[in-house]
Amino acid sequence: MRRPALHLAIAVCVLLAGCSLLGPNHTRDERAESALADAAAAINDTETYRFDGDVSVVATVDDRTERVDVRTNGTVDAAARRMHGFAERDGEVYESYLDNRTRYQECGGMFDRWAVDEQEADDWSTLTPAVRQLSLLESGSLYYNGTETVDGRETTLLVGEPTAEALTQYQERRSRSLFGGPNVENAEVRVWLDAETNRPRKTRIRFEVSRGGNTATATTTMRFSDYGSAASVDVPVIPEDDQWSGDCP
Repeated sequence: MRRPALHLAIAVCVLLAGCSLLGPNHTRDERAESALADAAAAINDTETYRFDGDVSVVATVDDRTERVDVRTNGTVDAAARRMHGFAERDGEVYESYLDNRTRYQECGGMFDRWAVDEQEADDWSTLTPAVRQLSLLESGSLYYNGTETVDGRETTLLVGEPTAEALTQYQERRSRSLFGGPNVENAEVRVWLDAETNRPRKTRIRFEVSRGGNTATATTTMRFSDYGSAASVDVPVIPEDDQWSGDCP
């Protein structure tokens, strides 16, 4: 994978980790605010669920177009504060675990070790996909967009428009800008909430990035299922010789 496309894939991963949405003069629909509050309460009362998603990044760099596609799936065991996930890219599958705030990430390739680091979060739930997705709607513009059917279920559609500042900043021990300060445009977050349970059924995040003459479009679609099922996550014992402190090289 060439480096420009890789940088953009990292941007999507950062987005999935959640953002602090800041900025003045936003429009927030009262009905959408109420639905979001109900969704947050519902997901906080959920002990287990499964997720699967697709990440697509299409980048044009120096008149050359590249595409990165990643498939993800996993299980959240909130009662035990554990999560297990897989990511597949170019036919290679990488595994990861979250045990309370300790993350284990399979590096793969020639570096056959597990990266181990401690996640910084006051609330453990903010490290999980459903809560992260909902957090993107907490600030910025938010609209109620009627109802739609998703996987045979009636859902309420919320549409959020986070600011460029929100998508280019994230908190990871310190605040820093992605790509040295690109332009982020046309950012949109869509969340489909189950009309009966208020839980997220599907989310979609899309934004465009430009820097100089280089541009990219990133789209992440995620689905949630098996809420409250008998799913559990067991974290294997990883020998110290197979561990690497920090991120994968």
